[in-house]
Amino acid sequence: MAKQERRTIRAFRDADAPALKTLIDRTVDACYPGHYCPAAVRFFKDYHDEQAILKDARAGHTIVLTEAGQIIGTGTLVGDEIKRVFLDPRLHRQDAGRLIMHRLEEEAAAAAVATVMLDASLPSKGFYDKLNYVTVEKTFLPLANGQRLDFFKMQKRLP
Repeated sequence: MAKQERRTIRAFRDADAPALKTLIDRTVDACYPGHYCPAAVRFFKDYHDEQAILKDARAGHTIVLTEAGQIIGTGTLVGDEIKRVFLDPRLHRQDAGRLIMHRLEEEAAAAAVATVMLDASLPSKGFYDKLNYVTVEKTFLPLANGQRLDFFKMQKRLP
């Protein structure tokens, strides 16, 4: 419990972008290869570059979860869409991801958003299922050589 007491959520600062990119790349490298082909793993890492992080943070609301001054998680709300939720792989299944999602859902509700949407990767779908997100569509992006990046469009009505 002592570790959780040192965890704090704060607003993103532009200077956080390199640390978020490192966190995202580390998470993708640890969690995605068993679910996706190398081209899809590359796509995720390219898609979540520093420019995209900054663009979404400026267009919406990005939070960072810190522990002992280190960024260990992040999430973004842009309009009614939750994006770029990543957590240090060592912290999966320790409620830190739930904490990030709860804060983003609170932000959405405060902005009078009735339903939040998100795209869930194959390894993250079970996490969102447990948070009562509903799959709207299973879809994919085509990649080179007939490969594909499968994902789920999900949503949740907020109270």
